[in-house]
Amino acid sequence: MSVATTKVIRTDEETDTAIKISGGSVVIAGNKKNVIVADDRGITLRGPISLGADSSNIRRGGLFVGMNDFIQLIPSTQWTPIPQQIVMPPVAGLVGIARDVAFFASLLV
Repeated sequence: MSVATTKVIRTDEETDTAIKISGGSVVIAGNKKNVIVADDRGITLRGPISLGADSSNIRRGGLFVGMNDFIQLIPSTQWTPIPQQIVMPPVAGLVGIARDVAFFASLLV
C-alpha cells in the first residue's frame, strides 16, 4: 500500500506564499487572496488576473479565437454584424503533431 506524499515549498515558516504538490494536485499560493489550484476538478484561479495576450491569441475550446481587440470596439448592429469569436482550427499544431508521430513511429521499426 502506497502512502500519498505531499511536498510543500516555502521560503520561511511564517509566510502564506507556498507551492504544495501532492499526488493529484498542485497549489501555488501567493497569499490567502491569490491562489492557483490544479486538480482533478480543473484549474481554479482566485484573485485579480492580468493576461498579456490579446483576444486573437486566446483560444477557447481548442477551436475558437477572439476577434482583434480593435474590431471589438466597433459596435455590432443588425446592419453590420460582427462576431465576437471566429473559428480558427489549430492547423499549425496538427502539422507539428503529425511530424512527431512520424518520428516516434520510425523508432518502432
